[in-house]
Amino acid sequence: MKKDQVLKSVVLLQAVCMIVLAVVVVTRVLSPPSSAVPKDNDPQDGADPSKVEEKVAATVGTEQITNAELEEQLRGQYGDSVLRTLMVRAAIRLEARAYDLHVSADELSEELNRMMAGYEDKDQYYTTMKEQLGLTPEAIRKDTEYRLLLEKIAIRPIEVTESDVDAYISENEEQFAPQTQVRLAWIVLDNNSEAEDILHKLEDGEDFALMAKTYSRDEETAGDGGDLGLIDLKDEYVDPNVLQAAANLSIGESAGPIPVENGQAIIRLLEKHTTEALDERTIREDARKQLALMRANSLHDVEDELLAKYNAAIMPK
Repeated sequence: MKKDQVLKSVVLLQAVCMIVLAVVVVTRVLSPPSSAVPKDNDPQDGADPSKVEEKVAATVGTEQITNAELEEQLRGQYGDSVLRTLMVRAAIRLEARAYDLHVSADELSEELNRMMAGYEDKDQYYTTMKEQLGLTPEAIRKDTEYRLLLEKIAIRPIEVTESDVDAYISENEEQFAPQTQVRLAWIVLDNNSEAEDILHKLEDGEDFALMAKTYSRDEETAGDGGDLGLIDLKDEYVDPNVLQAAANLSIGESAGPIPVENGQAIIRLLEKHTTEALDERTIREDARKQLALMRANSLHDVEDELLAKYNAAIMPK
């Protein structure tokens, strides 16, 4: 249920490609070229090539895994995906230069802030991406910049009138309204009786996090004191009973028992944040972009079009 456990699929795809690419590059860089091998290690004329020692990447007991085996496996599994990513990025750079398209620092910062929504702060977001995907902040920024450029390329020929923008804003008022997020902790019990007992303990001053660690049936959050992280009050993936109860709480207050999928829950409001209202210019720019993306070809199709336009070709091995 924690937001930091729900990773964006687009970032995930690019992450896999970049991780694999990094491994292959490191393997290439760290493995000395044949010309750099000391001459006394060179096979003599007529020597058996199988006797030549290969660079070892790992050992398991008496078994050895060579860099050549590693590279062959990586290329076989991910080579096409990595190569396509690099080719698409090259095509994006060419098209961006051709039409003088750029991603400003403000645009990049705003998009990163959207991606971080649901995390406690940017440090938690970057830590999660590093732990689960091996992505550095710089890699995330670069991936985001390429995606924004691709979107600009996709919508460049799309015309959106001012009346179109007016209509879209009118039909999607909630999308542009200030958003409220809450940080909740919960304790999930089997039944009402158990929940009432815990409520009495909390009223007597027992620590909520300790109660969650000791009694909660939700294994995913119990170890963190029941912490659910930041949740949007309109999050469709969170039990509506929990959201409704949370909306009426003040920071530090608890509510329950609340019927949930796995039993009865007691919740506590830890934090509450409401975003600032967007200014008119930002609202109209966002609406115009969303409309244009809806009318444009899919980003994958745009990638294919760019590769064809710039005569992308895979060289024979």
